[in-house]
Amino acid sequence: MTGLVTMVVLGTIAGTLITRVAEKPWGHTVSYGLPSFSEGRWWAVFTGMPFAVNPLCYVAVLSSFAICVGFAEIRMGTKRTMLAFAYGHVAGVFGAAALIGLGGSWTDQWAHALDVGPSGGALATAAIVSATFPAPHRTLLRLGLVGYVVGALFVLGNLADVVHLTAVLLALPVGALFVRRTDRHARLTTVPDAATDLLARHGGGTLSWMATWRGTRYLIAPDGDGYLAYRQHAGVAIALGDPVGSPDWQRAAADEFAAHCTRSGLVPCWFSVGADTANDLAEDGWRNVQVAQDNLIDLPSLKFQGKKWQDVRTARNRAAKEGIEFRLITLADAEPAVLAQVRELSTNWLRNKRMPELGFTLGGITEALDPRVRVGIAVDAEGVVHGVTSWLPIMGSDGRPHGWTLDLMRRRSDGFRLVIDFMIASACLTFQDEGAAVVSLSGAPLARAEGQRPTRLRRLLDMLGSALEPCYGFRSLHAFKSKFQPRTEPLYLVFRHATDLPRIGTAITLAYLRKPATTTHRPRQATIGIEVPAPRQARAATASPVLEPAGR
Repeated sequence: MTGLVTMVVLGTIAGTLITRVAEKPWGHTVSYGLPSFSEGRWWAVFTGMPFAVNPLCYVAVLSSFAICVGFAEIRMGTKRTMLAFAYGHVAGVFGAAALIGLGGSWTDQWAHALDVGPSGGALATAAIVSATFPAPHRTLLRLGLVGYVVGALFVLGNLADVVHLTAVLLALPVGALFVRRTDRHARLTTVPDAATDLLARHGGGTLSWMATWRGTRYLIAPDGDGYLAYRQHAGVAIALGDPVGSPDWQRAAADEFAAHCTRSGLVPCWFSVGADTANDLAEDGWRNVQVAQDNLIDLPSLKFQGKKWQDVRTARNRAAKEGIEFRLITLADAEPAVLAQVRELSTNWLRNKRMPELGFTLGGITEALDPRVRVGIAVDAEGVVHGVTSWLPIMGSDGRPHGWTLDLMRRRSDGFRLVIDFMIASACLTFQDEGAAVVSLSGAPLARAEGQRPTRLRRLLDMLGSALEPCYGFRSLHAFKSKFQPRTEPLYLVFRHATDLPRIGTAITLAYLRKPATTTHRPRQATIGIEVPAPRQARAATASPVLEPAGR
């Protein structure tokens, strides 16, 4: 309203409501364009803003300002709208001048033209506020804006149309920067300590510990009794796993997350969530597709007996013959010689695979150095480490782990061939002795149960899995894990609109490829002290664990 009143009052005083600006003796001075800037009147970008070229144009100028800027003020607030309008107006005017000056002969028609008015800033504000809309409305609004400014340039071809086009094109990429702000309902943090404490209080799923890794952001419940972990890439917020916290927060987390993403100009999605969360979100109109399977081994009933366990028994028997011993250690407190071998083994493994170390839901040596993570190693009589695995705690609501999730798997290329089978089997027996309930062999990415309806999206994921198989071996990994006879639970990608999928796919790819910079910061020791219970009985020498506390 202040802007509208200012333009009407100045137009009345200056007489531009009834007379063209160009007919005023000062009209040339206040107008902006390449001639003004060439003569050093850079301030014309501001003096020309509150006027219209002619009286009839005031209708369009005042209307566009009221609609675009007024609506943006409702969505973003006054201060951010003022910044968005100022950026759009200045960027549009100077950007158009630069384009005309560098454009060559095809821009000669605007080289001596002058213009006034705030319409470039108004349209840029509309482009910026489009970031607050969910798809497909965001896409339709942006297509409409771009279609209008391009069409007007070809049909009308005025300097104002060049300003409009430049303003909109320069505003679209920065929309999220203007609308992103702290959520007024749930708190945001990147410090994992609070989330780790809540995980110990309420317990979590098989992937919950991965949310304590670097690069994760946390949406904390308004009452502080829960959180949702997410990664942010390419303008997409990727919620990792199910929400952690009180039942009230778990029910409210989806709405809070969606509201936060809308206010922040982000595309929301959920990655690797369980069936319960996917079904709850489906009731609110979200869509889902299975992207992985969690492989779970129930430890109380585990016995390596029968024909189906022959491969596992073979691995354990050969390890005994070759003098390979399994040890469960805290890597952060391991002897320097052991740690050096583990690092070398991991580096050589990655080099032989000819692939970068991935992140997101795949940890490396840095994550294994967390003193709350337990690490299994296979060592021969000469002290040579043949393989390493890491195990993430599956926290129960009593603050203690009731299971463990397999994360890192590395083996020496010239070492004991069945070392991974041996280490997994030995770790399962150790955890069983300690009274743990379950072991997760982690999700098998891009794997699904047989007999699922082959939707177009599912077929696309199958093609992606086949294309990536030579590099990352997703399918062979799934086949390897099946020898441990796990029960499977589906993990889903949940999204709101199909039009978001290309952007979501890009974001998830970046999440895996962009590992946060390594830090030497050790976790706050008071957060969770994971105590390892004493084993109920001793095992055979082939799987005799050396138990050490996984935390203090």
